[in-house]
Parts: sequence; C-alpha cells; structure tokens
Amino acid sequence: MIETDASREGFVEKQIIGKVLAIGKARIVISEPCARCTFTALAQGDLAFEPAVLQTIARHGEGGFGALCQIIEPGKIRLGDQVTLNEA
Repeated sequence: MIETDASREGFVEKQIIGKVLAIGKARIVISEPCARCTFTALAQGDLAFEPAVLQTIARHGEGGFGALCQIIEPGKIRLGDQVTLNEA
C-alpha cells in the first residue's frame, strides 16, 4: 500500500499505468491494470464479506482493483521509504 497525495482522486493505480515507482533502491514499472480477483469477495479474518466493496470496485474501478507491476531494478524496500513516480 502506498499513501498518495490528497489531490489524486479515484483509483490512482489506473492513472499511473506505464510509470515507474522508485521505492528505496528498487524501480518498479506499473505495467497494467489488475482485473478484480475473488479475494475481495471473501471474508478476511474478523471482517465479514461486505458486498459494498465489490459494488464500489465495479462502479468506480471498471471492475478492476490494483495494478500489476514488473521489477526493473531489484532493491531492498523498507517500511516508510519514500516513493517517487517517474516517467518510464
């Protein structure tokens, strides 16, 4: 999970397809949108299944949620590392 700037709205991951994230020493290209997986339809630990999650994904995310990535430069990533967004 990456906290984004409050000025970005919607599903940010769809806005950054083709861009490169620099996190710690790693460089990761956001390669394509991820289709909704069944994971969002399952109860999680103490959290019950919540149909509103799927409805929100369908309504605002065009059925998708998240993005697939490719590592272009491996490196150690630590909690709290700054994330920068660059052109590919």
